[in-house]
Amino acid sequence: MSQRFLFRRVMAAVLLSFAGAQVAFAAPTATVPLQVSPQRATSMAVWEPQTVRGVVLFSSGHGSWPERYDDLLQTWRDAGFVVVAPLHVDSVKYPDREKFSMQQGFGERLADMKAASAYVAAHWPGVPVAAAGHSYGTLVSLVLGGALAELGPLRDPGVVAVVGYSSPGRIPGLVTPSAYASVAVPVMLVTGDKDLVPGFVNDARDHLYPVESAPAGDKYAVVLAGGDHNLIGGQPEAQYRRARDIGTAFLKAEVLDDAEAARMLSVDAAGPADAERWIRR
Repeated sequence: MSQRFLFRRVMAAVLLSFAGAQVAFAAPTATVPLQVSPQRATSMAVWEPQTVRGVVLFSSGHGSWPERYDDLLQTWRDAGFVVVAPLHVDSVKYPDREKFSMQQGFGERLADMKAASAYVAAHWPGVPVAAAGHSYGTLVSLVLGGALAELGPLRDPGVVAVVGYSSPGRIPGLVTPSAYASVAVPVMLVTGDKDLVPGFVNDARDHLYPVESAPAGDKYAVVLAGGDHNLIGGQPEAQYRRARDIGTAFLKAEVLDDAEAARMLSVDAAGPADAERWIRR
């Protein structure tokens, strides 16, 4: 079976998995045009607080779109982060989606995030920046934090921390044993013990691979009992809210130097074993 076929299969499975959850969402603060290259533009959703203390570059899951995560991104806005989230070419909302192959989509995602980072630097210079994502977007956010260095200089030097919800697992031909060895920033990965992608990720522990294989030091993973690949989509509600709050506390601790948030993470790391499992490296 070719690596190309495997790559297409996992991305299709991830899309089907996430498409099942239904969540009500509102509108971002603004939606702006984003010129990605001389040949292509897209739109970018922006959640902006009254006082900007930090920035989050957010990459959605394969096939999804920024507004799909509105409750999470509003929470980060309320914590003082402006969140910017481009509409990727693999999104079902992207007008010319069929013009891009799965492989092309990965490069275009990285181009989207580079353009978003430049937009941030022009509009909020000097503000600390984190990267975040869901599923495929988690891989993209980890690349901004230094992953996949063997492919080239893809790291965004402005990114100081990464939050990921689930991960795409070990994508054949892309996620190699050394894929995360070059991650250079603190990472928080939140997943669930039922986080499976039918036909590809048959062991929920595969989602921990980015933290397990990255260099030790300020790397966290949390496994929530009952959480699946739709966790950050809002279901089940209790696990979703816990996942949202863990990611928010991590951003506040690592990006804003919030001592209370850091203390909460330290206490939570020894939390109830029946509800969640923490890994700290």
